[in-house]
Amino acid sequence: MVGFTPHRILIPINGSPTDDEAVRLGCRLARRGKAKVMVVTVLEIRRSLALGAVQDVEMDRAEGLIEQAEKMARQLETDIETELLQAREAGPAIVEEITHWQADLVVVGMPFRERFGEFHMGRTAPYLLRHAPCRALLFREPPQ
Repeated sequence: MVGFTPHRILIPINGSPTDDEAVRLGCRLARRGKAKVMVVTVLEIRRSLALGAVQDVEMDRAEGLIEQAEKMARQLETDIETELLQAREAGPAIVEEITHWQADLVVVGMPFRERFGEFHMGRTAPYLLRHAPCRALLFREPPQ
């Protein structure tokens, strides 16, 4: 990212072990260039349920994730905006938020996961890499 200074950084979180580091990294990048930061979490709603039909437990968990991000940002003396989204799939909802909010960088953290003995990225990270209309900074934790 030589010569690139982000102005609007979007950080999706989902309760993974890399959330705190993603928020930390996004806030540090923001402070360097005085960028704005938006942290989003997406509640994925099964197709058999109506959008908006969220269980209290899921809502409490998502609000807890947002509160943790806000706490981390305060510790790093960075103002952030937050958004709790409800959607059928996280990837398209995040891309829509990137577009709507006009982010120029998305910071995505992901745990190291294996599936059938191979590294597995899941669905959301590859979707963001293919469809995000901005730069993407993706990092994963090391294998254990």
